[in-house]
Amino acid sequence: MTEGLKWIGQHAFDSSAAPGMLGGISMTAMRGVPVRELLLRLGADEEEISSGMPYRSFHQARDAPCMYGACGEWAYVLEDRGSCTWCEWFFEDEEKTRPALGEELICLNANVAVNPSYLVYAPGDGNVYLNDFGDDLMDRPHAVPGSKLATLGEGLKVAGATCPAGYTVPQWHGLLDGQEGGLRGVVWQAVSDILGIRIRQKDVEQGLLPAARLTGPYT
Repeated sequence: MTEGLKWIGQHAFDSSAAPGMLGGISMTAMRGVPVRELLLRLGADEEEISSGMPYRSFHQARDAPCMYGACGEWAYVLEDRGSCTWCEWFFEDEEKTRPALGEELICLNANVAVNPSYLVYAPGDGNVYLNDFGDDLMDRPHAVPGSKLATLGEGLKVAGATCPAGYTVPQWHGLLDGQEGGLRGVVWQAVSDILGIRIRQKDVEQGLLPAARLTGPYT
């Protein structure tokens, strides 16, 4: 049985947990793409993928180690370096990871060093939307009723992940801070509930998922 993703948001500013991950986790996930393909597009080595070595046994001397797995139709990659490797090259070499038409991608980037955290979403219509946590996706011109973008935007709004009418932003943040995890916890859990992505905290924190190194543009 898997869990929602609220726990990742709750621990955004915590330290990493040996022998696995806990704080500063970012996630990149694609629907309908095999895990192996997603890893190769992110620069992982084929032999390393084939070994399936668990993260807790993985030698992390260089590059950026990740954990990976699948949940239903989704393949996902987790990194605890405070940001996503692929985001560093996204605007330099978009073809490396840019989703093709029909490919759905969600990325929740912790962006711990500079903040705010941000959400990248490609609904499969050829567009990629970059949003800060708390942004209202319903303001996007392509968020037409029935679209995947609108479904995600409406779900985030219902979950309280955008500022509700009648509240100032500080009041809204204060309201969320009264909930364990604050805005980050709300966003992570909303994405989990809307898109159906669930990952067990125990598997990640104990380093039980397989690992691979991702080769970024500056390594």
